[in-house]
Amino acid sequence: MYPEYCVAQRQQPYPLHKITQSYNPVVQNEPRPRQPNENPKDYMITAYTSINHVIDISPTSSIYRLDPFAKYLCCWINTVGPEEVSAIQERTKWKHPNLVSFLFFEEQSDKFSQSRQLKIFYEYLPLDIKQLIDKRSKTQEYVPEEEIWKMISGLCEAFIFLQKRGITHSALTLESVYFDEEYLLYRIQDVSPFRARAPHLFENQYKSPESGGNLRVNRFKQDVFGLGMIILSLCLLKNCDYIFETGVLSVVHLNDCFDQLKQLYPGRVDSILKKMLLIDFNQRPDWLEMQQLLVNLKDIQLANFDLGLSNKSSILNSSFQLQNQQQQQVQKTFDQLTLSQENRETINNNKLTSSINNNATIKTTNTDSVDQKLINLNKRIQDTLQKSLNKNIR
Repeated sequence: MYPEYCVAQRQQPYPLHKITQSYNPVVQNEPRPRQPNENPKDYMITAYTSINHVIDISPTSSIYRLDPFAKYLCCWINTVGPEEVSAIQERTKWKHPNLVSFLFFEEQSDKFSQSRQLKIFYEYLPLDIKQLIDKRSKTQEYVPEEEIWKMISGLCEAFIFLQKRGITHSALTLESVYFDEEYLLYRIQDVSPFRARAPHLFENQYKSPESGGNLRVNRFKQDVFGLGMIILSLCLLKNCDYIFETGVLSVVHLNDCFDQLKQLYPGRVDSILKKMLLIDFNQRPDWLEMQQLLVNLKDIQLANFDLGLSNKSSILNSSFQLQNQQQQQVQKTFDQLTLSQENRETINNNKLTSSINNNATIKTTNTDSVDQKLINLNKRIQDTLQKSLNKNIR
């Protein structure tokens, strides 16, 4: 998967008894059999035989691989307090497809010390939104509308998961939202346990208009705005930092982006992003309200789909009826032509029959006239002979 790292691999025998049991990691000579319907990620995380170091990213971050699988983890070394340890341990129990999970951690310091140094292992995702924009912008290969919609709905579900636990992100950047090429998901990582120790790192790249004011802001709505700008950047395949070039959001530039967005993604994407990027934070939804908006848009889409099917069915029915009418008209015309032909033949036959009958009548009449003359002549002969006989007798 990452051949450039293979050269740097080296075996790291870690004392696994120190790792939290959230995923129940154990030393095994070969991977256990995979259970029916078991998630591939969960299987690899629980069935590996060893954890191998691949490469160091920074003095405190490294990449590891779970052998014998091509599954990579990121390891971050950090010094944390007891509350942060509890928060991290709690997060190792979370499972959400759109959240980058903390998997397990290893303690590097004495467990009785007030501050504890941990090696925290979590899923490694090499492709972030900034890299995805750079990659696609070279060929102007815009992300399909369906994929953008899956990004919106999937990430909203992750933020809803966090809001229900009272957690805001507050560190949304083009480099903190990831695309998981293995599972084709867009994902974020909850790093809130470290907020208290490094508050200066927790700032959204795209600040909402109400940020920095004296108003009591809703951080969930600020995250909605920050994610909306990140998705807008991906839709347009460009970093939208220029909208804030004067330090303040330019409504003119934002409206220009909306015009481009409507041309590229008319419909539900355009509609939901305009809701997420409302200037008035009182009108802008939080994540729970976003959930209802997504449901409403889905219902509208289904209704439009049903209406489209109904219209298509109506058109097909009309076409079928028209075809039937045309067939009936053709049949009627054919019948009329057939009837007309039959009538003409009948008339001709009648004429012929009448002519024959007339001729026969004429012939019969003539024959009758000759026969009558012969009868009359014979009668006269007989009368004459009778008179002659009577005369001789006398």
